[in-house]
Amino acid sequence: MADKFVLLLEFSSGIIEPLPLSTETLAQDRIVIAIDELKERVWLWQGATTSLVERRAAQRKARSLVSAGYQLGPYRIGRDVTDIEIIDGDILDDPEIKGFYDQLLHTLKQNFKITDGVLGRFSGTPSPPPTPVATSLPPSPAPSSTQTTPTLPAQPKPVQVQTTPSEPTSETVAPLPTRELQDLGVIRVGILISSVLDYFPMCYVSTTQIEEGTRYTLEDPDGIICQLDVSQGSVHFLKRYDFRGKRSEILSRLRNRLAAASL
Repeated sequence: MADKFVLLLEFSSGIIEPLPLSTETLAQDRIVIAIDELKERVWLWQGATTSLVERRAAQRKARSLVSAGYQLGPYRIGRDVTDIEIIDGDILDDPEIKGFYDQLLHTLKQNFKITDGVLGRFSGTPSPPPTPVATSLPPSPAPSSTQTTPTLPAQPKPVQVQTTPSEPTSETVAPLPTRELQDLGVIRVGILISSVLDYFPMCYVSTTQIEEGTRYTLEDPDGIICQLDVSQGSVHFLKRYDFRGKRSEILSRLRNRLAAASL
């Protein structure tokens, strides 16, 4: 049996970064894309306190990963995954959503070999998923023989409003055109460059076309500061460069500026 991989990606302000393979990453203030080759799914965890704008952007990104997969070093994760399920943290009492959540937890609790601190490699047969416990509603109390049921006036039937299929609803996300996604990625890179310049005043930028989009290299006279790939409006930082120890400060400043610009 071929090895299967599982990878968690945090989505924040259009930026995706790998996360440790742990159930603790599914926090209510976080959006996580889980590529699950064991169950052949992309799971999208949307924490209860995340914004609608972030959720819609994350849904577009998650759908772009279905079938195409995600490149992490030499591995293409999720190339054969064809389905996506959304898990909203604010409606876990819904039986279907709770079922999705339990399946994701079951995957994360498998015995993985961890590569690069984030990539889970699984060999063999997964442990069986937990058997769902059937629940039933309590029976309604029998009506008393002394009670009478009042006759209610007939209510008019509600008028159904027809909507055209092209109108997006709360359950659908209208995809951005490819041109707009490319522009969005360029805008985010521009804000990143301004954040890097706050710490590295002499910064040079070069670009290289790759299979999934564009690779940006930021460097100064002392060498490369960071590299990042831009695809479908999202930005992925290559982990071999950490902004020379300024990674957390620069990414924090970047996220604040993207949030202020609603990007």
